[in-house]
Amino acid sequence: MRHLSPAWRLLVGLASLAPAVAGAQVGEPLRGVVGDVRLVSGTLPSGAGWTPPLPSGAVVPGRAFGVEGGAHILVGPGQHRRLGVGVAVLASRGRATGLDPAPTVTTRFVAAAPHVSVNFGHGLGWSHLSFGAGLAKVTSDYAGGSAEPSEWGIAIHYGGGARWFVSEHLAVSLDLRFWALTPRPASATRPSAPATTRVVLGAGVAFR
Repeated sequence: MRHLSPAWRLLVGLASLAPAVAGAQVGEPLRGVVGDVRLVSGTLPSGAGWTPPLPSGAVVPGRAFGVEGGAHILVGPGQHRRLGVGVAVLASRGRATGLDPAPTVTTRFVAAAPHVSVNFGHGLGWSHLSFGAGLAKVTSDYAGGSAEPSEWGIAIHYGGGARWFVSEHLAVSLDLRFWALTPRPASATRPSAPATTRVVLGAGVAFR
């Protein structure tokens, strides 16, 4: 554990909550459909190709805040260990302002992707590990700069989290997710962008 990054330590910690959850509940099986709404904070790509050429003194945002939502259904046999399928949608934005008269730079990161998961625990609280692939788009611009159409690219996401139900239909929801963005080709106004992986941490509520 001491050689893991802080993000990976948190992911392993969330996954390890399953035995504690299982022991604390009264054997209610995993079941049903769950929807999540979380506020998120995550890192943004800031290298060449992911942002436009900027004027002197401009600062590129390195962190975004936004919202993440999704739906999840538990499938297959089992009571306290079950597979699941679902979809996640993410929308976030970061802004940074350099020294005057440098403009404010705004970067937006949006993504949508289905996933499969392994869920373990009880119906009143469980942990999950999930993996999926879908589409993501990064748009970065500033006032007075040339605009160009944003492009969707393939993104792979993986991570884990936990849900703790405080009532029959309402839970606290946590999730740590890694979004691996594929390289982006060059355009008339910017160079090509290399592959990069962004980390997004979310906290909110779940419903069923």
